[in-house]
Amino acid sequence: MIIFWLILAFLLLVLFLIAPSPKCSRARQYREKAFAHRGLHGSNYGAAENCLKAFSLACKQGYGIELDVRFTKDRRLVVFHDDSLKRLCGMNANVDQLTLDELRSVVIRETGERIPTFDEALLVVNGRVPLLVELKNVPDMDGLSQAVYQRLKTYPGEYIIESFNPKCLRWFRKHAPEVLRGQLTTCEKEVQKSHGFLLSFCLSNLLTNVISRPDFIAYNANVSFLAPVLQRAIFRTPMMAWTVRSEDLLNKVFLRGDGAIFEDFRPKT
Repeated sequence: MIIFWLILAFLLLVLFLIAPSPKCSRARQYREKAFAHRGLHGSNYGAAENCLKAFSLACKQGYGIELDVRFTKDRRLVVFHDDSLKRLCGMNANVDQLTLDELRSVVIRETGERIPTFDEALLVVNGRVPLLVELKNVPDMDGLSQAVYQRLKTYPGEYIIESFNPKCLRWFRKHAPEVLRGQLTTCEKEVQKSHGFLLSFCLSNLLTNVISRPDFIAYNANVSFLAPVLQRAIFRTPMMAWTVRSEDLLNKVFLRGDGAIFEDFRPKT
């Protein structure tokens, strides 16, 4: 009998830790919504990821837009995915090692486009389609969260935020609870690339939900792991799949009632 009660107490504790926001149902408006991953980019469009042309093309097609925001050295907000400029710009430096003025001279190799500021991206989109703003993992997550929120407060369009870092969601939960917040997650093996065992275990199993209490879960649709299944089955948590790269996978995602962050094709839906 004691073992039964211990097991029950353990299961209840786990459920408490992984529970989403009590108001997560408000994120169900994004069921079967398609967001262009870093805008519509690639050789088919002649546009670089996270650049103004990619955002403009996505707006014209009526897709939502997922984009990435981080700080420069002088704490200006720019739209860029990687920590390093190496992959896209061929430069051995990190974004946060350069000021905005220095970044103005950096070009993306394949297209010659510039790295846009967050303000420039918002001006191009201008409320035409919903935004899914990913806050990148930086040392000062509270500072980045506050800076992004202060800018979005005056933005005329629809937006939601997401992050791998639960500290970001905790900040929004405390200071801007009206903003829909999503916890990014993937399997433990993927998370271990940038985190130790304990943190990767907690993130991949969404035990950090006790800190962030997300309104939706943005999960890696290309690997199998238990956390999204439990969220959908137990809590009916709204879900967002990333990164969807085929019409077949998109149909499966939409059949489950999830939203999708897509790339490398143009959804027919």
